[in-house]
Amino acid sequence: MVEQVLRQVRTGAHKLVHTTLYRPFVRHVGVLTVANGVGAVLSFVQGILVARWLGPELYGVAALVMSIPSLVYTFFDARSAEASVKFLSEFDARGERERALAMCKVGYTVDFTIAGVAFLVILLLAPWAAKGIVKRPEMGWLIILYGSAFLPRALTGTSYAVLATSGRFPTIALIDTLTNILRVGLVLVLVGLGWQVAGVVWGNAIAMAATGLLYGVLAYGLVKSRWGRSWLLADWSYLRGRRREVIRFFAYNDLNALLGLIPKQLDVVLLGYFRGPTEAGYYKLAKSLAGVMGYITGPLQAVVYPRLAQAQAIQSKRAVRAQGWRLTWSVGLPLALSVVLAIPFASIILIFVGEAYKSSIHLFQLFLVLTGWQTIFFWLRPAYWSVGMLSTFISISTVCTVALLGVWLISIPISGASGLIIATIFISILHIIWLILKFNSALK
Repeated sequence: MVEQVLRQVRTGAHKLVHTTLYRPFVRHVGVLTVANGVGAVLSFVQGILVARWLGPELYGVAALVMSIPSLVYTFFDARSAEASVKFLSEFDARGERERALAMCKVGYTVDFTIAGVAFLVILLLAPWAAKGIVKRPEMGWLIILYGSAFLPRALTGTSYAVLATSGRFPTIALIDTLTNILRVGLVLVLVGLGWQVAGVVWGNAIAMAATGLLYGVLAYGLVKSRWGRSWLLADWSYLRGRRREVIRFFAYNDLNALLGLIPKQLDVVLLGYFRGPTEAGYYKLAKSLAGVMGYITGPLQAVVYPRLAQAQAIQSKRAVRAQGWRLTWSVGLPLALSVVLAIPFASIILIFVGEAYKSSIHLFQLFLVLTGWQTIFFWLRPAYWSVGMLSTFISISTVCTVALLGVWLISIPISGASGLIIATIFISILHIIWLILKFNSALK
């Protein structure tokens, strides 16, 4: 009897391990999460060491130099990867090779056009931005240098879509890990050699360019083997009948990216303009440290999204709401509590970055409050996407984003970084409450 029980246990364990470890979905999520974790650790180490070596002012200068080109690029970015994944997956599943090739050509063309336009704008803005925002006219060439890295990076979006459509998630994870190692290694070596701000910019620019080139080379070979020939020879006419749908999707993604530009990137630039690079350095460090939580919520959202979509398709929209609230109590709230519990111990970061960043402590604590609040309801955006309430989500986000920008323009000149974060917390509370009320009322 004991032998039979042990045999059944071994058999059950073997089946469990086999179905868990070898199921493609679990395996893909696992490798991406590991790559994400490695990137988080490397970014944390880089941020701590660079902040300590440069000091608050130069650290703020480096942050502003890279924020300006990123802001310009994001303004024009259509986020082609999301559109390309959608349509390439559909065309590939139906065996429509010519349409898949045409979609690749559209994606790469849009990306390179956006990168070219953004670079021209950066060329024009660099002298003024270096003088008016960074407060250092000699940094204009570094702004242009970093902006030029977006040209080869333009290969990343559609290339990622090709790899994702083909199920090459381990390859994606490997590329991200290798380029993160390259970025951190270059930045630390160059800054250690005394290049200071130039070392940070050169290291990030080279890694960004290498990422685009690596994605582009691997995707090019995969396109030829999977769909028969190069996307360069694709014929646009094969997208006839779907062009309007493709254009609408690109337009929607562009609007979504534009809304995300303000809370994610404009804050550092405005702070540098009104308060100078030193306060921007304190703020950037606090934001970077608190942003580590995003490496956890990001994979969570990626895994939750298809589950909520399945619940909507198989059961009902109310099932999505029920699952969302279960995720709030079982996942979001415990994670948020762990973030809030870290607030009294925020000063421990001074051990790593030095006493020069003492002014970052209260900013870091405010960011932890903001992060904790947003983590509780991490499932809201995937839930809106799952039930098809895209226009509602964008409408609410647009109103809140405009309000946020208005409050920033008032609070930053008066109270600097502290006022900026407090204003962000206030608007974020209103934003999420509004989304919850609208979501619940729509699914009654």
